[in-house]
Amino acid sequence: MLGVVVSGGLGAFTGCTTVLGSPKTDATAESVPASGTDAPAEPTSEGSPVTSAAPSLRSPPGSEEEPRDTVQAQIIEGPVESPASNVSPYADPADGLALTNVRLAVAAPFRRDSFRQLDDTISIDIDGERFTATGHGHVEWECDGVRFKTVVVDGRDARVYLETTEVETCRTPENTAGRGPWSVSFTITGQFVGGRPDSLQVSIQGPFIEDSGVFVTKELYVEWD
Repeated sequence: MLGVVVSGGLGAFTGCTTVLGSPKTDATAESVPASGTDAPAEPTSEGSPVTSAAPSLRSPPGSEEEPRDTVQAQIIEGPVESPASNVSPYADPADGLALTNVRLAVAAPFRRDSFRQLDDTISIDIDGERFTATGHGHVEWECDGVRFKTVVVDGRDARVYLETTEVETCRTPENTAGRGPWSVSFTITGQFVGGRPDSLQVSIQGPFIEDSGVFVTKELYVEWD
């Protein structure tokens, strides 16, 4: 098995299995919520979507300004599969390529980062036909979340994009302790079908992400056996 890690800076719940999205540098495309579960991080089913709900991933808001450590992660979206045909501007997958069992896990609690001391980052690791992307992004309020925006194979290029979401649960003037920014730690896992694509691009996008969204790409075609 061959593991390769690529790191990069980042700028940037309820579901269906049809996936739409934006071009590789367009953060304005239609969102594609995926199915999810409150189960532990180990998957318990393959390919069967379930209803997603906003999970209780955050600890009670505090007044501290320094980041605090995250603890366990929970799967909050997935499994998701890339569609057999895509909506413009994406091309249909080439040569039977697909992504399957794509899952999103977010660590809890979020880390308060009022002074933006933590970077927005993503790393991509490839191990055989499986991939893992880990990273950090920022949201405005402690009750806000993260979800899939795009999961597609565009020709021979795979794209998995996340976006931050606003959740009104704690967005009130009375809850000043809930306002951040907050740093979010996340992990995306999935598997290639039909061999490896030429590249895998992963992104997280949102108004509190540096530059609103920066894309990290791992070239894969040079590593074929």
